[in-house]
Amino acid sequence: GLVRRGEMTRVLVIDGYEESRNAAAHALRVAGYDVAAVEEEEEALAELAEGGADIVLLDLPLAEAEEAADAIRTATAGAQSPSVFALVDPSSSRQARENGHPSGIDFFFLRPCPPAEIVKHLRRMRR
Repeated sequence: GLVRRGEMTRVLVIDGYEESRNAAAHALRVAGYDVAAVEEEEEALAELAEGGADIVLLDLPLAEAEEAADAIRTATAGAQSPSVFALVDPSSSRQARENGHPSGIDFFFLRPCPPAEIVKHLRRMRR
């Protein structure tokens, strides 16, 4: 299996915008998470193969987020699959729920969701 560094929860952030990606990564590190932050799905899959993750945070357009979540589920099948969270606009979250996609997303956070809120949600929901 993968060698985990201590018991820190590892979060993989996937966000195409550098500014918000850095802000989320910083808030999570300050909160005591081990963080890897990448721009897109390919990098995320490479990162997962190398270091694994407990939580994946997707800040991508809904269709891309669903695609990334499916790819992550496939890549981590049989291993301990991470919890996948996606930030979505209220309108697309409704659409996702109505379509009832069996996408690999476990939970939606509605935008705007500042980094501090994300940290609060993750702390509350950590299994």
